[in-house]
Amino acid sequence: MNLPRARQIADILIAFGWTGARQNAKTDRETDPNVLQSGILSNSSAAMHFVRLAAASGLADLAIDSTSPSQLVDRVFLRYLGRYPNRSERDPLVELLTPGFESRVVGSESGSIVSHESSLQRVTWSNHLRPEANEIAYELERLATRGPETDARLHSEWRERFEDALWSVINLREFVWIP
Repeated sequence: MNLPRARQIADILIAFGWTGARQNAKTDRETDPNVLQSGILSNSSAAMHFVRLAAASGLADLAIDSTSPSQLVDRVFLRYLGRYPNRSERDPLVELLTPGFESRVVGSESGSIVSHESSLQRVTWSNHLRPEANEIAYELERLATRGPETDARLHSEWRERFEDALWSVINLREFVWIP
């Protein structure tokens, strides 16, 4: 039985030294960074969940509630890195987010969030041998790979620039690994 959302997270955990084998307990953690760590954060479908301004998400609310691009960048750094950005980090992101910042909000209602996933029958031990189980599993994997629906309150062009800024923050060296 496939759990595509859990697999996305497990892939990241494995890249950072987690082992799922309970019989081989690992008490010493790897402290050496490796290429897989930055690669999984850069290119995995789970990384999309870290930066997607999904409907009614905290990131979308953060983008809507901020009063200036500079404040928004500060709040992102505090959220992801626990510190304020320095000038060389802040300036390019503020420059990226300034065009369209004043008109970024296009609606006041987040609308109803419709999840196609909730309408699917679950694959369980009692039905996993039926042919429909494969179709359900493929659809769940497709939905997990596609990611959550974006927040309709934000202008799509500006939202994509903000998601790019978030992606660059999670790919900073200190986010990837701090021994």
